Amino acid sequence: MKRFSASFDGESFEIAAGVRHSGSNLLFFIHGLGGSKDIFHHIWERGDFADYSVLAVDLVGFGESDKPGGFSYKMEAQAQVAAGLLAEFPDAKLHVIGHSMGGAVALLFPPEILSSIETFANAEGNLIGADCQLGSRGMISVPPDVFAAEMFPELRAEYARLGPDYSALDSTTADVMYRSAESLVSWSDSEKLLEAFLNLSCRKAYFYGSENSAHPTVQRVGDVPKVEIERSGHVMMYDNPDDFYDKLHKFLTG
Repeated sequence: MKRFSASFDGESFEIAAGVRHSGSNLLFFIHGLGGSKDIFHHIWERGDFADYSVLAVDLVGFGESDKPGGFSYKMEAQAQVAAGLLAEFPDAKLHVIGHSMGGAVALLFPPEILSSIETFANAEGNLIGADCQLGSRGMISVPPDVFAAEMFPELRAEYARLGPDYSALDSTTADVMYRSAESLVSWSDSEKLLEAFLNLSCRKAYFYGSENSAHPTVQRVGDVPKVEIERSGHVMMYDNPDDFYDKLHKFLTG
């Protein structure tokens, strides 16, 4: 694990990330709401990815990254900070894997980063309003104080079943979650994320869990190649990591 110094709107803080320098192709993993870099922990054990460099970030407010009180936790702010970490790999061929909220963050990277992406694997990343039904819209259906006092403890208990490698709710705060959810819902409802995804010039694919094959987003991505992960739901890299990483490798090398 490496810690990076970062700043945004005049506030300085540190960002944690798993880093491996191992070749010219860089896999940039970005986790979802309530997650952390550890949700992608299987990547370090996979021999078929040994020749890939890896950057798996804890977004601001999550995992082992700092939780600055003055940070907005808006998706576009997260994107600016995360994109800054790419300076660690100045000449790499960039491959983005964004899960849930992480897909939204990646689609808001600066234009020069978006235009440099080689492949984009959208793992049920937020694109339209319907993607918020899995959690974020419910979070902001109550006032912030009610969320903190009642809903957040329940979410912690629910996420705990996934284990420490898949949930970061014990290392984040109700305020971070609530403000992140507000921004995520706003961006998803605007459908600007879907437009950005469809307009990407790189090779791209939409990964989804087999339990969500009827979800509206699967149809809304149109002709974009779709990759179904067997016997899995939204957290596909937890439900069936073997199939997820097998198919990710096939996509990257296809």
